[in-house]
Amino acid sequence: MTPEVAVLQAGSWGTTLATILARDGGKRVLLWTRDPEKAAELAALRENRRYLPGIKIPNSVEVTADPERALAADDLVCAVPTAGVRALRDRLAPLLKDRHHVLSATKGLDADGTRMSELWGEAIGPRRVAVLSGPNISREIAAGLPAPTVIASAEPLVARRFQALMGTPMFRAYTNTDVVGVELCGALKNIIALGAGAIDGIGYGDNAKAGFLTRGLAEIARFAFSEGADPLTAAGLAGVGDLIATCASTHSRNRTVGELLARGLALPEITERLGGQVAEGVGTTVAAYASAKRKGVEMPITTQTHAVLFDARPVRAAMRELMDREPAEELSGPLAEFSRLLRGLSDTSPRAR
Repeated sequence: MTPEVAVLQAGSWGTTLATILARDGGKRVLLWTRDPEKAAELAALRENRRYLPGIKIPNSVEVTADPERALAADDLVCAVPTAGVRALRDRLAPLLKDRHHVLSATKGLDADGTRMSELWGEAIGPRRVAVLSGPNISREIAAGLPAPTVIASAEPLVARRFQALMGTPMFRAYTNTDVVGVELCGALKNIIALGAGAIDGIGYGDNAKAGFLTRGLAEIARFAFSEGADPLTAAGLAGVGDLIATCASTHSRNRTVGELLARGLALPEITERLGGQVAEGVGTTVAAYASAKRKGVEMPITTQTHAVLFDARPVRAAMRELMDREPAEELSGPLAEFSRLLRGLSDTSPRAR
């Protein structure tokens, strides 16, 4: 039987999506992994004991390591960690047909700052690509707890196509046309989550964390706006929604990495503790820091996060640097000017008179 959708890569997020699509959405689902031994194990045990223990993979989910079998589905959901997306894209590109559409569920930036949808768009065209983002803690979703998400595409029909595919009674999908904003909010919030975890690890309290998240959201919006994103996207599910979930959840790998760094653990030890699972915020920090420097975008939190991760700056020293910055207006810069322009236009509209 031909699958309706293929989920690419059987990590925590990929296994979650395959599970809810079959269990709650009644879809014919194929779950692909590059490792034949892992595919056989998942098919036999019906459980991803390494990445998603305790969650049953429905018997109806076909598991394979054959990429050509995966491409029997017209709709592909990519849940591969950021570092592996380009290689997978290159591997699949010669096999992709006009009937294929790709939903990128990866939250990160390539090493050179390229967004994941741009990588897939190079292979099949940007109007056949969509992105999924939002407050989506995989463990909760796999357990059947309610969650919203947002699906963005430059082509509204493609966004609605994936909205119909991905939505279940407990996974409510909204659509958006701001691919840049949705994707950057999802990627950059992982940097802020590292810092939020560090605040938890140090014990700086709720006021510090609330302020950090708020300034972090401003930093995300500033960078996204410089890339052409709609400022309103940062106030939606992909922005503030995802930021709250990731910075508050004990299931968040990025928040956990920040907390353990603040407690004095080194990155290799933290990675081992996480069972080899990827915290996307580490790689995204590298890409965003370099991109912001090239483009002259002010990103103080990202700068300090980069110093902690790669220059051995102590977490407390980084926090001190942020607190000691030159006093400034809360709402300033190009984004604030754009907001004032919109208010001015509103004041001169016929309805305002």
